This record gives sequence, C-alpha cells and structure tokens, in this order.
Amino acid sequence: MMKLILASNEFLGDYILNAELCKVANISSNAYLFWRGVISARTQNSRTIFLHKKSLPKKYEPFLPQLTPLDGLVLSSSFCLFTGLSSSHLTRSNGSKFYDLVKITEICGVKFVNLKKFYDDLGLKYDLQIYIEKCKFFSPTPFEKRIRLTDTLCLGYY
Repeated sequence: MMKLILASNEFLGDYILNAELCKVANISSNAYLFWRGVISARTQNSRTIFLHKKSLPKKYEPFLPQLTPLDGLVLSSSFCLFTGLSSSHLTRSNGSKFYDLVKITEICGVKFVNLKKFYDDLGLKYDLQIYIEKCKFFSPTPFEKRIRLTDTLCLGYY
C-alpha cells in the first residue's frame, strides 16, 4: 500500500472519501489497510483518508457512481492552512461575509471547500499562491497584488 501526503491546495478529483465508501459498501473504515495496491492519501495535519479511484480493488468499483465526486474540492482545514484564513470564517453561524464567497460541501461529517470554483470566481490561475488577511495589513496597491473580498478581508496572490 502506498500512502501519500497531499498539498493543501491539491484538488481531490482523483480520490474518493474513505468514510463515504465505507458507509455505502458497509465495510470497516480500516479495510483499505489490507487491500493490495491501494493508494491512500491524506492532507497535512488531517486524519481524513482519501483513496485513489484507480487503485480501488475491482470488488468496490461498482460503488463509485454512488459516491460524491470531489472535483475541485479541498478539506476546509486545508483551505485555511493554504490561505491563512481562520476557520471561523467557514462557519455560517459566525456571520462572516466571507462564508458566502465560497462553496462549502459536507460529506459524512467532513467539510470541504470548492477551491477550484473560488479560483474561477476570482479569475485566477490554479497555480497561484493565495493568502487572505485583513486589508489594512497589505502594502500599497502597486507593491502587492490583491483583490478585496469583503469590507475587511483581502486576497493577495503571487
């Protein structure tokens, strides 16, 4: 078995959520540990396991259409790690205006952010490094590329 650590901004389109497969197939969440040739992955500082679609045993391939596609998604914790944003901005009850700017999906109790859509909505290329912080901490406009997201938050990119 091969274990990978995914980058915080790596889209999960080639993977499935292990917890969802286990729920649909009615198997143990640790079953993948005993499968030959499976590629498992997780992101930094996360215990959530993803399985590469093409490495699944043939026995479980019929379950693939029943699983939620993860195209363009990243874990919400990875999004926060990648952008420097506080996780409180991804909670509806917090009242943050930023919450409405991202598409949040929850699968089996795991929260995801659609990073691809976020890039597309802002017209940015996927290979750009982004960071989000209060606008008052940015340098004057010609020195730092930024996009105003809310009254107080700006996105910087390079």
